Amino acid sequence: MYPGNWPSLALQFFLYCLQAFGEWLEVFIQLAILKIQRILGLAPCARVLRLLLPWLSSYLRSIITVDLKPKSPEKGSKEPQKGHPKTRILKTTDPSKNSPCNCVESLPLPSDSLEGLFDHVGRLDVPRLRRMVYQKGPKAEERKLVWKFLFGVYPPSSTAEERQVLDTKLEAHYHGMKWAWRDQYPNVIRLRVPADEEFSMAIDKYEVLQAQIRKKASPLEKLAERSLRYHIFNDQLFRKAQKYIDADVPRTDRHRSYFQKEGLVRLLSVREILITYAAFHQDLGYCQGMNDFVSRFVETLDSEVDAFWCFVGFMRWAGMNFTADGIKRKIHVSEELLRYVDPELSSHIERVSKEKLLFCLRWLLLCFQRDLQHQDALRVLEIRGLEGAKDNSPDWQHSGIKDVEVNGCCAPRKDLTFDVLLCVAILVQNRDQLLSFHHANDFFLFSQRLQGKLKLNTLQGEEKELPRSELPYLGS
Repeated sequence: MYPGNWPSLALQFFLYCLQAFGEWLEVFIQLAILKIQRILGLAPCARVLRLLLPWLSSYLRSIITVDLKPKSPEKGSKEPQKGHPKTRILKTTDPSKNSPCNCVESLPLPSDSLEGLFDHVGRLDVPRLRRMVYQKGPKAEERKLVWKFLFGVYPPSSTAEERQVLDTKLEAHYHGMKWAWRDQYPNVIRLRVPADEEFSMAIDKYEVLQAQIRKKASPLEKLAERSLRYHIFNDQLFRKAQKYIDADVPRTDRHRSYFQKEGLVRLLSVREILITYAAFHQDLGYCQGMNDFVSRFVETLDSEVDAFWCFVGFMRWAGMNFTADGIKRKIHVSEELLRYVDPELSSHIERVSKEKLLFCLRWLLLCFQRDLQHQDALRVLEIRGLEGAKDNSPDWQHSGIKDVEVNGCCAPRKDLTFDVLLCVAILVQNRDQLLSFHHANDFFLFSQRLQGKLKLNTLQGEEKELPRSELPYLGS
């Protein structure tokens, strides 16, 4: 053995010791996780943690998958099993593979700031953004940026410089599309509301602003206008869509302060977005209910251009819901899920009403935008945006789980969207009231009474028992 080999041997020995220490540390962490799981699984201890150390409880639950499923009593035990006897827990994973998630999204957020999710060139950390949106939602001032990622305006891997260039191109293209249909249908440009003087003044103001924008058009906007000048529109479909849009827009969210008084001009932005979308997407056109989503985008983003492109991204995966086949499928999946979760309630509704869950149509079509309070409605829309972005782009995928059928329920996983689960949760929470109904109209009146009164933080009934590890596709 030569003396020159001693440094190499010493380095190898040090690496072996380091590897052994790492393996010992991993075993220690696994044992600690088991102990913490046991502590958090006990109801009294969990309450104490939440009261004394809420931040610690929240942190531990964010990095550890806790199985809250109650254990079956041992043989010979006379202790009754807790939980509703009529309600089942939905399973989407193999019980034999109930191990903690090791994906990137199980890591804690680097900071509470959105800026901490971007690197030095402005590329987004997608898994942590998904976790932030799902767990607590972005702040009001952060939504303008976050939503452009959620609804497919910005590619997840784009840099800050690339997004600036993209904003310029999208603004030019939108104005080009607007001016294309305005040139071909000059008599449609102005919304006619003869009985509403305040709205008429808002229309005049909006047209003055549009004239100024067109006069100051950039070369890129003029190029987009020339390229779309001779776009062929289906005249019958265009006028049909315009007729329904002009009937819906004047009564869209007029109670919101954002659209009142001088804010009426912003309702004209809602109209422009809907007509432009219907003109260039005539395979789907305009359907009632789209105005509710566009008003959310306009108010949240405070930009007609950004709201249009976010709406386009939203419609890529939600447009099917506005077709007859799409909404039938959504209602059918909700019926299947309710039949599995609460067979007694499902049988009662089917026995009383031939329409079954048709009274939930507004919830599922509008994603609870009219039924939840405003901030809750935005949270549901954001979570649906997570699901839609995950399906549209491989960069948003957070697990390698294939689209399989849920155990005991024949609905594919991709059909069990957040609004479907929320719909079933509301029905289960109000099961006693629903079981007392003996006429089909009672169900529709029940749905109508809940409009604008639902709160997400009150939906903590039996659906709370559903382990997070069994629904990995909704959150982390």
